[in-house]
Amino acid sequence: MTIEAVTFDFWNTLVRENTELWAYRSRAWSELLAARGNQIELAVLQAAFDAGWHAYVANWNANVPFGAADALRVALTALDVEADDELAAALLAVITDPPADHHPHLNPNLLDTLEALRGAGVKIGIVCDVGLTPSAVLRRYLDDQGALEYFDHWSFSDEVGVYKPDAVIFRHALAGLGDVAPERCAHIGDLRRTDIAGALGMGMTAVRYTGVFDDPALPDSPLIDADHVIGDHAELPGVLGIG
Repeated sequence: MTIEAVTFDFWNTLVRENTELWAYRSRAWSELLAARGNQIELAVLQAAFDAGWHAYVANWNANVPFGAADALRVALTALDVEADDELAAALLAVITDPPADHHPHLNPNLLDTLEALRGAGVKIGIVCDVGLTPSAVLRRYLDDQGALEYFDHWSFSDEVGVYKPDAVIFRHALAGLGDVAPERCAHIGDLRRTDIAGALGMGMTAVRYTGVFDDPALPDSPLIDADHVIGDHAELPGVLGIG
């Protein structure tokens, strides 16, 4: 079956997170809170961030929308800190839009692979479960690194309203790419529960990318895996028979 469209997961597939990001967030929050008379140890701040992240993961697993503003409320509750609108906005910006030297990096050979797909006439999209960074910022990350121009459409969970593996977000992507038939579309991602199960459930070709994270088998569904497993984006056109 000829592949006419390819969709990509965002985190750990298109990009890898900057390893200094969480440390930056703790330091920045420490300074903002200290300026308001709240002296809080970095370890305590990190625990508050963890509480917000765990709340996100619980809602993500339950397919309930949960964003950075929600995580902020959880973290402030854990810290027993009340923040006025100005402070809350500053704290939120630390989470959602860090400075450029803390932005994620494109994964190796991604741009060459996107160029090869586009050169073969393949439509290219994104199907992304947004975490604590909103889709507008994620698009800017790609634009700043010369990647956004390759994408014909994107389906971000904070805009569609559901997370993978919900079929709604995959149908949104297929429609946005020109109503491509699922069997003529491939999806590339790193997670079995969301990317692989979601793509297979739609009848799409599923490709698991292990270049950043090699997702272990699911305890309750150990046989769920992709049609193809790759560790480098340069392998993608070949396994899909493109070019």
